Amino acid sequence: MKYPRNTRSARLIFPFAAMLAPALLWHAGPLAAQGMSGKTPAAVKAMQGSAMKTMEKFMAMPADKQKAYVAQKQKESMDRGEAAFKDTRLGTNGFSCATCHPGGKTTGGSIPMGMMQMPIPSLQGVAATFPKFKIGNDAVITLADMNNNCIVMFLNGKPLKTDSQKARDLAFFVTGFSQGVPYSPGKEAE
Repeated sequence: MKYPRNTRSARLIFPFAAMLAPALLWHAGPLAAQGMSGKTPAAVKAMQGSAMKTMEKFMAMPADKQKAYVAQKQKESMDRGEAAFKDTRLGTNGFSCATCHPGGKTTGGSIPMGMMQMPIPSLQGVAATFPKFKIGNDAVITLADMNNNCIVMFLNGKPLKTDSQKARDLAFFVTGFSQGVPYSPGKEAE
């Protein structure tokens, strides 16, 4: 499919579509770009086909429908992320993320971690600091990796596959606690 290059609508739509492409690919289904490293060429080709179909469907929509589509997909992800944040089944000890971080804040106090006590941090602004180096991982990690640290260490659960819908939704929800905070990867949250 060829798109006109010098028309007014193309000049208006292409920047908008480029801005929205990550959101659209985020919802491209089980073959989304996340986790494609090491996949067979056929799986990569299927992901490309799926992404192109989604983009063509999106580009065929009027501009107001495009905005509504993205808003709806983000709302669905936010709702699923909030459900995961409050889900005590992420772990085995009856806790959820919300147990220690109600509304993204902190209950205060600390939690045992081996022979140490770790203060319970607020999640306000924390997503704006990832990716960053974490000593416990001895690596630079993403927000989804950090969510898994908490699931494993404090909820006594199994880590989520970081390319799963649940992991992406949980990261999207937690990112909402950082609205308005300047992006500064590697910085400690305040």
